[in-house]
Amino acid sequence: MWVDRTEEVHRGLRLIPQLGEVMPEEANGEVRRIYEDMRARLRVPFVNFVFRMLANYPAYLSLSWNHLSPHLLTTSFERASDDLRSRALLEPLPVASVAPGLSSLGDLEDIRGFTDTIHYVLPKLLLVASALDEGLGGERGASVDTPEDAVSPGVAEGTSVLPMVAPDEAEGEVRSIFEEIQELHGHPNAASYYRGIATRPDFLSEAWRHTRPLVGSASYRKKKQELLENARDIVLGLPLPEREAALSAGVKEESLEEIGSILAVFRFRVIPDTFIEVVRIKALLDGPEDAGSSRFSFATR
Repeated sequence: MWVDRTEEVHRGLRLIPQLGEVMPEEANGEVRRIYEDMRARLRVPFVNFVFRMLANYPAYLSLSWNHLSPHLLTTSFERASDDLRSRALLEPLPVASVAPGLSSLGDLEDIRGFTDTIHYVLPKLLLVASALDEGLGGERGASVDTPEDAVSPGVAEGTSVLPMVAPDEAEGEVRSIFEEIQELHGHPNAASYYRGIATRPDFLSEAWRHTRPLVGSASYRKKKQELLENARDIVLGLPLPEREAALSAGVKEESLEEIGSILAVFRFRVIPDTFIEVVRIKALLDGPEDAGSSRFSFATR
């Protein structure tokens, strides 16, 4: 289906810590505008890790986002995201509506709201990262007219955000879990979801205890490959931001090589791994039936 990207992933893993993330409070000018549009078109109240890295290349971020963003509020894109989410639950399925251990942690409404929000956006992130990566790799995708938005841009009602615990500021068990997540997955850092739920260390610990034994298992690897293939099939039906267009916009070839390495890390590691695990944690919190769909999807209304 695609060539071995291991070397690119390793290059991206070295590059990401060197570049650092452009956090929303640090963004200005065009990057700030794009961040605001991302929230509105992905319908969540935060900017995800992959975009905070791509913001180190503002010309590319602007070109690629402006190219792809008109398609993100269409019913077809929303349904495609819903379909990916419905396929992402890893077996064996949890048998309890609330996993033992989680039910003893007290009020989890803030955790539930944040989990539901990440659970909603992750399939969209996998599609966006796949589309950007395919475009850089030379795929053109379909020739599609610019669509009319199915819904107006704006953060979905009820979505929520938690403050993130910065990995370099984490202490004690939280630091240990972050380091284990990073090492076990081969990620550049703990994903935004884990940084958010780290505001409740007891929940982070219990959720990771339930999740860790499945990471890297045969069923995990199979599910991940299925999601990657499904996502690729979907994005080839979109017009993809092409390498030649980026070069014409003044993005240097060297920068495109770096961007390709960063996208490979997120497409093949960070996003699908986190996607599988958040869907699993959603099932542990609310039961397997609720894990297959999102209350924020406008395609199901």
